[in-house]
Amino acid sequence: MADGEKTLEAAAAALHAAQGAVRAACRRLSAGIVEAYRGGEPVARIAKRTGRDVLGIRNLLAAAQTTRSSR
Repeated sequence: MADGEKTLEAAAAALHAAQGAVRAACRRLSAGIVEAYRGGEPVARIAKRTGRDVLGIRNLLAAAQTTRSSR
């Protein structure tokens, strides 16, 4: 196998691993957003803390069928 082929395969493997890490990070962020909202944090503050927009946060919460905690 030529060096170029090994490099291409290594790059593809690295990309696959990075994509898995990104998916895992997105799941952790989503869980953190839901937890913060359930804990009473305002959507605008969550958006500011995460660098996301309010509509995106609201959409995520709606998709997760999230409601405030009844603490």
